[in-house]
Amino acid sequence: MVSQDTEESAFLLYVDQRCQKSGNHIDIYLISHFELSEESYEDVLSFNNDMLGNKPACSYYMDILPVEEEFDFDFPYDMLAVQRYVDELLERVQANKLPDITEKNFDYLSQGLKSTLF
Repeated sequence: MVSQDTEESAFLLYVDQRCQKSGNHIDIYLISHFELSEESYEDVLSFNNDMLGNKPACSYYMDILPVEEEFDFDFPYDMLAVQRYVDELLERVQANKLPDITEKNFDYLSQGLKSTLF
């Protein structure tokens, strides 16, 4: 996600908190190293509502998770940096870490993204 007012990027992290008794709840974290304008923030809220607002058995809440600097990694040579970064964020919000993955797992992810985008 790129903010409308700068060329900087902010990201969303969705943490599914499935509960047997109370249904589904999703914690959403807006990850950014800068402050979004009111307009960009409203766009993020609208995006979340478009994705999750029509799901009656699912509630959601968004919080801001500030980071020191924008995530940068050596694409495509160190794809496991993505897992390390996300695991650090999940630890900060006290959520379960990702399952172990390998560089090969990212091959399948990029294929899925290509077919989704085109």
